[in-house]
Amino acid sequence: MVGDGFEAVVKVGRKGVIVLPKAVRETLGLREGSLILLELEGGEITLRPLTPRRVRLGGRVSRIVREAKLEELQLEG
Repeated sequence: MVGDGFEAVVKVGRKGVIVLPKAVRETLGLREGSLILLELEGGEITLRPLTPRRVRLGGRVSRIVREAKLEELQLEG
């Protein structure tokens, strides 16, 4: 198990693949197929595991945005 402040150097492999250290995967409960959010800001990459709640909310948000755009188009037309 690892805690806050853990750092590791990882190598970018073929097709941009990186391998997270085993201790990190175990600490965060990541398995093959787990979803991770990648954010790029100010030249830095942040990775965060997506919990089932975040995934569900993300789906709702995108649906709400689509519906709002459709409604806006209908109002304009």
